[in-house]
Amino acid sequence: MRHVWAGILVVALALVSPATGRAQSYSAFEFKTPAAFVVSAFRNEEITRFLETLDRLLAAPTDPGTWAANASDVLTMFARRMQTGRLSTAQEARVVARLEAIGASRPDAAAVVQGPLQVIRQLTVGKVAPDIIGTDFDGKPLRLRDHRNKVVLLAFSAEWCGICRAQVPYERFLEDRYERWPFALLTVQTGTSRETAKRAQDETGISSRAWWDAPNGVAPHGAIAAAWQVSGWPSTYVIDGDGIIRFVDVRDEELLKAVRQLVEAQADRDAKASHPKSR
Repeated sequence: MRHVWAGILVVALALVSPATGRAQSYSAFEFKTPAAFVVSAFRNEEITRFLETLDRLLAAPTDPGTWAANASDVLTMFARRMQTGRLSTAQEARVVARLEAIGASRPDAAAVVQGPLQVIRQLTVGKVAPDIIGTDFDGKPLRLRDHRNKVVLLAFSAEWCGICRAQVPYERFLEDRYERWPFALLTVQTGTSRETAKRAQDETGISSRAWWDAPNGVAPHGAIAAAWQVSGWPSTYVIDGDGIIRFVDVRDEELLKAVRQLVEAQADRDAKASHPKSR
């Protein structure tokens, strides 16, 4: 089931309302299935085209009362598209400047651009992953930064997310395959209750630790997912041993390739550090 998350997302959004900004902007920003596990750098002309698309979608006729909701959908998809490639420093500056200009363009825009701005500044490929400090299902402290020098697959999941369960075989394979390697699978779990989410986690057969991200009663996620601007489940980040985000939302075979590449590189680095060449 290859890249089913993206396909179901598009179909589901279209069924809700074919005219929503999110459904239109998903295709407008040219989401594509990665051909390989190497994250390509954006070309300057791509950034220009996506910024023009962003302006066009935000300028489309809409009820003033629903502008913020439509803009939020469009900006969310734009930010997610920026996570699929590598931005240069100059390209990031262009994107940030445009988002800040949008935020200053009208009273209801300032709040709408804050999430996308955070994604660009902190959650794109090449950025140091923000730390996560919380507790696991047993109430024991769990911190992302404590897993430096390991490749981390960070997966945001929920017990009510059927698509998340489709990724479980891949996650379980990685956990078993790299049990003795510099690798850690960490999940951020939310759900209807701690007990229900823990039971769903136990049923997967995955033994790795998970943060319990209690929903806030307004949105279907908790503080950790909100801090990472998670807008759809599952969401995944592959982080290298230095804490750098290297891949975002890779799935299935691409996920296996991405993790293998980074784990082997980390293991090689560890081996060289343990056996330096004699002078």
